[in-house]
Order: sequence, then C-alpha cells, then structure tokens
Amino acid sequence: MTTSNPPKSNANHFFAITPPGMETIAAAELAALSAHEINPIAGGVEFTASMDTMMRINLRARCITRVLLRLASFKALSFPELYNKSKRIDWQRYLAEGSAVALRASCHGSRLLHSGRVEQAVFDAIRDGSIQVTAGGDEGGQQILVRVDKDQCTISIDCSGERLDRRGYRLHSGMAPLRETIAAAILQWIDWQPEEVLLTPMCGSGTFAIEAALMAAKKAAGSTHDFAFLHWPCLKEKRWQRIKEKSEAMVVGQPKVQILASDLDGRMLAQARQNANDAGVAGLIDFSVLDIAKLMPTAANGLILVNPPYGGRIEADARAVYAQLGKLFRERFSGWRMVVVVPDQGCERALAVPVKRRLKVKHGGHWVHVLHLEHE
Repeated sequence: MTTSNPPKSNANHFFAITPPGMETIAAAELAALSAHEINPIAGGVEFTASMDTMMRINLRARCITRVLLRLASFKALSFPELYNKSKRIDWQRYLAEGSAVALRASCHGSRLLHSGRVEQAVFDAIRDGSIQVTAGGDEGGQQILVRVDKDQCTISIDCSGERLDRRGYRLHSGMAPLRETIAAAILQWIDWQPEEVLLTPMCGSGTFAIEAALMAAKKAAGSTHDFAFLHWPCLKEKRWQRIKEKSEAMVVGQPKVQILASDLDGRMLAQARQNANDAGVAGLIDFSVLDIAKLMPTAANGLILVNPPYGGRIEADARAVYAQLGKLFRERFSGWRMVVVVPDQGCERALAVPVKRRLKVKHGGHWVHVLHLEHE
C-alpha cells in the first residue's frame, strides 16, 4: 500500500520501525499524523515528512518502535568510496561537538562484507569532518545505522532515542508483558472508541487498560520521552515547543470512559495500578481482584480484551484457560466483541468461538495470532 498523498517540497525520507505484522496499522496512524508517500514494507513503514511532522510523529504515534531519518543512499564498491561519500553528509546538523555515536552496520550480498569495517569507515568520515565525536556502545549514544545491500549503501540516523514503546510508566511488569506498541495497535485494529465499555480480565501489568485510557484522554504516548532529535544542533526549539503545546491542548481532562481491569493475583493488580498511576490515568481505570470465572457483562455490549497467560508464563494447561474463556464468552456475553491473543492453533480450537478476523504479530520473538470474536 502506497498512499497517494502528494509529498511536501521540504519532505525528508523516513522509516518507521514496527513489530512485524503491525506495518499496515502503523501506516494508517502515520497518515493520520500527516505523513506522505506512505509505503508499508516488512518490518516498518517508509514515508516522507517535514521535520515538524517527524517530531509530531515521535511524540504522538502509539504503534511504532523507532523513527529513522534517511541521510544518504549511494553505491559503494570499496571502503575508500564509502568513506568519501559518507563524509559529504552534513553531520554538523545532527551531531554536536563531543557527541557519542553508536554505529550499527549490516551487509548483505555486497563487496563490503565486514560490518565492523563499514562502521569504522563511517565513523572516520564523521570524525574527519571537523566534528569531535566519541564511540558509544549499542545504547550509549546517537544511533546511526548503515545498511549495505547489493553494494547500495543507506545511512540513517535515529530520531527517537530510547524505543518508543518504553512509555516510562511500566516500571512494574509481570511475566512476558505485552509491549505498549502492540497493545495500542490492537486497540486501533479493533477500532475501540472510548464510548465502548472495555473489560480487560487477566490484565497483568495493565498495558491494555492503560493504553486505552491514554487514547481516551488523548495524551501523547511520548509525552515524557527524551527524543534523540532534541539533542541535534539543527533542532528548531520554538517549533518543538509549538508542537508540544498543541499536543497538550488536545488532552481531555476527564473523558467519559468505562475501563475495567481485573486479575486474580492481587500483587499483580497492585503493580498494574501503580503503572496506571505513573501514566497519569489511574482515575480512568477501575481495578479489581477477580477470578476470570466470575467475569460478568456490565452493559448490553462492549469489548473484552485479553492476553491470557500461556507457555512458560503458567504451569497449568494453557488450552484449559482458553476453553474456559471461550465458554464464558459464549454463555454470558451475547452482543459483545472479544479480542484474544492466542499462541497456537490448539488454544484457538479450545476457544470454540468463530473467528471474525485475525491479526498476526510477532511478540517476544514468537508469532502470535490476535483474534477478533463477536457473539451475536
């Protein structure tokens, strides 16, 4: 899918990294945030945008992991050629004196096969361009990515800094928690609106409920984030302040929303409540200690969103948990929608509920299916 939006004259080329399977959802979100020439590909979304739009996307996007700015793309058949062409980049726009840089290179089907030498050539080009920089570790500085594929070299700089799924509120987590970006993407995929009652049983660290509350309050996902672009010499501080002020003006103080989060484990629920408090949305979520067997509808219709424990996360048979969940849904929740994360076909069969549609995403290094069920 490539959008037909015309590019802006001051457009830059970017790449938004997403968890595999979420590319189309992220593309729709980028379009809503005024990106152009949007093209989802494996692992992310290519797009063009102004620098102001890039800042807004980093601040407000909920489904992407990182934004990269494409600095240059050229053919390189030797390390001297790579060095000379890398040196032409206006590094002074992005790196201040004394900056630490973390270079990461990948090489595929090219004459330049040694990723370490590729990294060193680009580092030397930056350093010899009159900027005094130091070598940082993997997470120790401004990330610069170099990809050499069939002798074509693409150099990108990270705009985001720490991964965008790290919102800053989930300091207390259970086993194998769902990433914030995946939870937000599922809410967008199912088109949940604040007017719809939301039940999140087996809530664990509370990610579904918290992301829903943030959406209802229209609070920017990256409101507490220290973005890499904030440290670039080319940053237009007044423009960034204007973007932040507009985002803050959108916040709804007390949205009308009914989000109920429950878990049988009281200690886990206390952690979820603390996470919600850190996110500033504790007042929008009703937390309760509750056995899933006692879950009851609170309205004529609504949405159940659940990521049951499975695999190494529990000792009991995961299929029994899914069978119980399916039975509960069939017997009590006529007129409701349910979204459930399943790890395999056996658990899906145990639900014994027809699947309306599905989303396949990679979570924790494994592919899982997100199922949309609807009970007439």
